[in-house]
Amino acid sequence: MQNRGAILTFTILFFLVSIYQLSFTWKSYQIKEQAKTYAKGDLSLERQYLDSISGEPVYSVLGIKDFTYRDVKERELNLGLDLKGGMEVILEVSTVDVIRSLANYSKDTTFTRAIALAKKMQRNSQSDFLTLFGQAFNQIAPGGKLASVFNTIELKDEINYNSTNEEVLAVLRKNVQSA
Repeated sequence: MQNRGAILTFTILFFLVSIYQLSFTWKSYQIKEQAKTYAKGDLSLERQYLDSISGEPVYSVLGIKDFTYRDVKERELNLGLDLKGGMEVILEVSTVDVIRSLANYSKDTTFTRAIALAKKMQRNSQSDFLTLFGQAFNQIAPGGKLASVFNTIELKDEINYNSTNEEVLAVLRKNVQSA
C-alpha cells in the first residue's frame, strides 16, 4: 500500500504516453480519409494529394511542436493484417493433382502419357483439362478403358470395370468440381 502513489503516477504516465502515440495513428487515418474524399476513388489522385502534403505541417501537439504528414506517417502504429481488415486468399485446385489423386497416383504408362499430352494440348486450347485428358487418353490408347485406372476403393461406388470412358470422365468432372 505504500507504493500506491507510484503505481498511480506510473499508470497516468503510461496512459498519457499511449494517447500521444495513438494520436499519430489517428491523425494519419484522418488525413488518408481526407485524401479519399478528395480523390473520389481515383488512386493516383489520392497518392498525389498525400505526396503534396507530405512536407506540410498537419498536426500540432499542444502548440509545442508541429509535425508534417511524413512525420506523422513515421510515428503511426503499424497495424497488422488482422487490424487492417484481414486478407483474402484464393486457392486454386490443380485439376491434374485431383485426377492423379483419384487414380491413386497410378504409374500406368498410358495414364501418365495421357496426363503429359493433355498438359501439352492445354497450351494451345481453350478447353478444360479434363476434356483434353479424355481426348489424350483416347488418342494414346484408342480402345483403352479409363475404368481400369480409376477403379479404386474411393470410387468403387461410382466406377466399375465396365464403366465407359464417358461415364468415368463424368465422375471425374464431378469430383474435380467438388474439390
